[in-house]
Parts: sequence; C-alpha cells; structure tokens
Amino acid sequence: MTQLPVSVHFGLPDGWEPVPVEETAFAAVHSETAGIMLTGGLWPVAMPLRAVAGEAVAELRTTAEVDTLSGEEIGDDGFVQELRFTIDGETLVRSEVYLAMGRVEGRRAVVRAALTCTRGEFGAVAGDFRSFVASLGPDLQR
Repeated sequence: MTQLPVSVHFGLPDGWEPVPVEETAFAAVHSETAGIMLTGGLWPVAMPLRAVAGEAVAELRTTAEVDTLSGEEIGDDGFVQELRFTIDGETLVRSEVYLAMGRVEGRRAVVRAALTCTRGEFGAVAGDFRSFVASLGPDLQR
C-alpha cells in the first residue's frame, strides 16, 4: 500500500470489501471485476488536472488498449474522465475522479478515485462509486 499526499476520509458503500493492493492507498472490491481504488500524488500547482489524468492514461496504455470516452473539469479542483480498455481480451470501463486537496511542499496534492468494472456491471455499481466520491474529503483532524 502507498500513502496519499494528504490524509482523507471516506465512506465505503455496503457490499464492498477492502483489499490490500500494492501501489494504491486504498482498494475495495464488489466482485471479481468491480473495484474501487484510491491513489494520489503531488504535481506542480500550474499543471491542469486534465494533464494529471492524461499521465494516468499514458501509464495504463503501457499495458492495455485505452480509449478515453470523456473528460470534464469539475470546478477548479476536480476532473472526471471515463475510459474503456482491454486487458487479456476483457473489455473494462473505468470512471476516474481527480480531486485537488490543497498544497503540500509547494505542490498541489491530488487524490484519484477510480472505479473499474465490466460494462455490464457499471449500472449496478456506478451509484456506489458516486456515493464513495461524495464522501471523500480531506481529513482536517490530522
């Protein structure tokens, strides 16, 4: 498990089971193919979240065919993108939300929440993911 650049709080919807996954700060699964993960890092303050998301797409492209289906700014501190990719012959969809959560060491702290699942599962778990993202925020107590 890796650390996020900031401390966060969130609520995990019913039916999701936390699991340890390397290179993530948090991960949970709902089925064999539906999972939520949290990752994050520090980027230059001037770097748009769209560019941060583009770096994640470029990294995913090293192991999969990736189509970016959409990308949209959410105010000044958020970006959401929808991806479709194929790994080992299976097509998956991913919804990613990037949230800027302050500055650390002169750089912007960004947390990424991602839902990955099959196209068929998306309708059943998308609401859970929206609830998860809505509950996500900086932990100001620490």
